[in-house]
Amino acid sequence: MKRNQLIIPAIALLSHAALAQTPVDMNLSLQNIEIQGKRFIGLNGGEVKRLQVENNLSSMTGTVSEAFRQMPSLVTDIEGGVTYRGSSKAGVLINGVPYGLLEEYSGDVLIQLPALFFNHISMSALPDISLVPDGDAGLLNLSSSYYTKEDSPLTVTLGAGLQERYNAGAVVNLHPGKFHIVGKYNYRREYRKRSFDKTTTTETGTTIMNNNAAARPDVHLADLSVGYDLTSKDLLTVYGLYHLMDYSRYGGINNKVLNLDGSVKSQMTRHRYNDQRQDAYAVEARWNHQFANPLDRLDVTFDYNDFGYDEDNYYENEKPGTGIILKKDNMFINQDKHNYYLSAAFGKSFAGDWYLKAGYIGRIKDEDYRTETNDINLDDGAWTPAANESYDFSFNRNTHLLYASVDKCWNNFSAEAGLQGELNTQKLKSYDRNTRFRVYPCVKLSLQTGKAGSLSLSYLQRVIRPYGADLNPFIQYGDPTHLTQGNPDLKDELIHSLELSYLVTTKHFRLSPALYYRNKSNRIMEVMNEESVWQKTNIGHSQAVGFELSANWSPVRLLNIGFSGNVYRDEIDGRTVGYDEKKSMVCGDLKGSISINIASTTELQLDGFYISDQLTPQGEIKSHSTVNAGLSQYFMNRKLRVNLSINNIFDGLEEKTIIDTDKLQMEQIRNRDARVTWLMLTYSL
Repeated sequence: MKRNQLIIPAIALLSHAALAQTPVDMNLSLQNIEIQGKRFIGLNGGEVKRLQVENNLSSMTGTVSEAFRQMPSLVTDIEGGVTYRGSSKAGVLINGVPYGLLEEYSGDVLIQLPALFFNHISMSALPDISLVPDGDAGLLNLSSSYYTKEDSPLTVTLGAGLQERYNAGAVVNLHPGKFHIVGKYNYRREYRKRSFDKTTTTETGTTIMNNNAAARPDVHLADLSVGYDLTSKDLLTVYGLYHLMDYSRYGGINNKVLNLDGSVKSQMTRHRYNDQRQDAYAVEARWNHQFANPLDRLDVTFDYNDFGYDEDNYYENEKPGTGIILKKDNMFINQDKHNYYLSAAFGKSFAGDWYLKAGYIGRIKDEDYRTETNDINLDDGAWTPAANESYDFSFNRNTHLLYASVDKCWNNFSAEAGLQGELNTQKLKSYDRNTRFRVYPCVKLSLQTGKAGSLSLSYLQRVIRPYGADLNPFIQYGDPTHLTQGNPDLKDELIHSLELSYLVTTKHFRLSPALYYRNKSNRIMEVMNEESVWQKTNIGHSQAVGFELSANWSPVRLLNIGFSGNVYRDEIDGRTVGYDEKKSMVCGDLKGSISINIASTTELQLDGFYISDQLTPQGEIKSHSTVNAGLSQYFMNRKLRVNLSINNIFDGLEEKTIIDTDKLQMEQIRNRDARVTWLMLTYSL
């Protein structure tokens, strides 16, 4: 396997003021989730929900994927895939910046990223205009807490779980003079066992496939930030991040083909020996300037991040019961992604409660995808290239975006209107260059209803751009249980979002209902063809209308109860790709949690979620659920914390996908380990 030697400039302070945002008026807790409303409520929807991971006992020992499940209307599946308000296309950022690390392989990354590293998670259904317009249901952002001189200079974490699970991390926090230095490192090793069963029936017969694979990835994650106070109004920060996931695994893929009468036509076991390495690094610089008026700001950010994917596969086809090897082949998959990001955000307040935001966002993506496949001659041992499964594909996209918005307040009423204008140029290998200009309007109206409530009505337009892998026309054979193929003719998804929301808060109670509507054109989804290949396709128009409700009740200081629910009607119009009619389904998810302070040094948390059947172009994904628990005990004046957690207690995360068309019927079942248990020790000086 190729091993890249990376020399990383160790640079950065995680700037908590990266974007031109106004002071917080409201800060309350929903099951350890902050709900922050802003003086100029703006196009961030008036609410940015923030989760401080270490305050959630069942997820702090887990991964980012598990921590996501603590957020209202946000769930993740067993492969780390994110669903927010019924959509799997929410954007994911790190410190407000898009990363190649969190694109098409985001699920595989999120189920391994330690939650305590990116311990500050935020989400907004209506993101600020100064952020990229990518993602239909909104944006999720991963960042670290901002460390001050009052925080511990050293925090050490050690953890272990059943079935060879280990975790170790440290945070160094120093503030000598005008410098601010924060360094973090985390190592994680987690046993991952996956089961896979698929039965596919066509006009010619039935194919049965199952695959049970196991892996123990080694995951290293580190960053170092250095900040310097140039003046009392100027903060210069530089940042460096490094991520590595490396593992080897074996999978025995058993295939059986049946004739129409049920007799066995053929049977074969395909042994898969797989080595995989994902590495990423980023270098970043930020300048944050505050003018005489605290609301007036200028923030400049430059970020370069690189993502490399290296996978080696060796296969042997064995005739079952004989030990005879019928075929040997290999496959080497490499991907390199280079991302450049530059932004300048300016905010200025004027007399009469007017506020202006304006800025620029520039992005460059350069990506290369290469696959080499070879077959061996069993007689002489000579390897021969398999041209039909080998390819070299490249992708480039340049995006330049200007934006501006104006906000005005009149006593209890405020309004904001803005526009993002974008020039996008795209080039695929062996295809013509494509250039287009697009605008994304947005508007928001807000009304304070007394001291406890606020009502908001918002509209904005967003986009989902296909990843380079989505445009790759070659079939991907890396996972024999899930063959995929991109489509160079894919169009951008265009999304219109409308939301009416209300927020009411009292000392012990919080209630936040929201009614939302999304309309998509050119919706991108995977459709399985008769060759059992999942291909990216524009499915035509679709729409979803939903109602979200989140509530928090703390009747006494020692008890906190949280609840959220999301019900929506999803509709897919697939007539553009051959389906006879529109498909629709009422879907939803429910989650709840309860936290109890048993004693001043003892805390208990129970939480869980349920997600109903979900609609696909050709069928549905069946309902699934999970229940988790966490217990924390503090010692030594709360300097030492012991946390015990258990996730997926009742093994409810099994995922079943059903396809039912005139020419194709399929049932696919995927599952991972249940009852994952961790014990974590955290000590702070």
